[in-house]
Amino acid sequence: MRRFIFVLLLALATLSWHSTPVAAAASASIPPPGMFQLPFPLGDTWTFNGVHGAHKEAIDFSVGRPWPRWRADTSQIWVVAAAPGTIRKTSSCGFEIDHADGWTTVYYHVEHILRDSGMVQANEKLAVIANTPREAICEGGSATGPHLHFGLKRNGQDVPIDGMILSGWRIHSGRGRYDSNCARMYIVRGEQRLCPYTDALTNTGIPADGDNGTALAQNNNDDSPLSGGAESVQIEVDSVADRAVVQGVMSVQGWAIDHAAPDGTGIDHIHVYLDGPAGEGTFLAEASYAIARSDVAQVLGDERFRPAGFVYEWDTAHLSPGQHVLFVYAHSVTSGWSFTSRTVVVKP
Repeated sequence: MRRFIFVLLLALATLSWHSTPVAAAASASIPPPGMFQLPFPLGDTWTFNGVHGAHKEAIDFSVGRPWPRWRADTSQIWVVAAAPGTIRKTSSCGFEIDHADGWTTVYYHVEHILRDSGMVQANEKLAVIANTPREAICEGGSATGPHLHFGLKRNGQDVPIDGMILSGWRIHSGRGRYDSNCARMYIVRGEQRLCPYTDALTNTGIPADGDNGTALAQNNNDDSPLSGGAESVQIEVDSVADRAVVQGVMSVQGWAIDHAAPDGTGIDHIHVYLDGPAGEGTFLAEASYAIARSDVAQVLGDERFRPAGFVYEWDTAHLSPGQHVLFVYAHSVTSGWSFTSRTVVVKP
């Protein structure tokens, strides 16, 4: 029965992979380009993660790489209004701001909220990010470390943020929730493209023309391990859930293929890094690859994908307790490096 459930879930994931992404509805369902800035102070530099939420209506922001741990000093990590509007405090850890034309921005996992109600201005400091789990999730949900959950509504309903522009940065939501493959999930402003979990994002404000978030051509022939990766590469880590609590030795298992490869799986190397991408994080090991995965071949309907499995036995005993980010890179013989990541919490 457990095998049947796994195969069914894998089939659904594969259908999602082959389906065409749906746009964030008509242009009326996306706020005007010059309406919102990033929800942290002008001049500050934060990082961001993948889009998530039941309707893919939210994205998280925090500072540093990796993000701060619980009990860190967040007293100067300010959250600001993304645009003028009327604030409504919803709890001790959250508030919403109603803006023009039915738009509402949502702010969660915060504390020390300065205003209960009334008019606020863009870039006005309103709260700091919460530094304890008890305060951060006072309305429920989960959080593995201090950060801001930023969401979008219109007329009281959640709205997908794919295509939304913040300080000139256009959001590309990617596939699924918390997508970390920079070939699919990224933000773009003019000729700049930033990747989730890794790239520093400085709030320089709304550009004069309102919209610098034009499409950016991708170079899928980049063979550097610093690249975000080709869209045809699929990497699945199925033994470690995002935000999993880990301890001791754990087996990092999954599979990787290149759908566009002319033969075989199209993958020849799997590299694993900790707390940063290649070039910044700590290189842990090259994982064993070409492990038989009959389930993958069955669901994808192609025997050439049978040897797509990888495994790496990761000893977490020497790591400091708290949040860490694991980066799993796959090298395609035709399109270079791609990666996915998993945030984990090391148990004391």
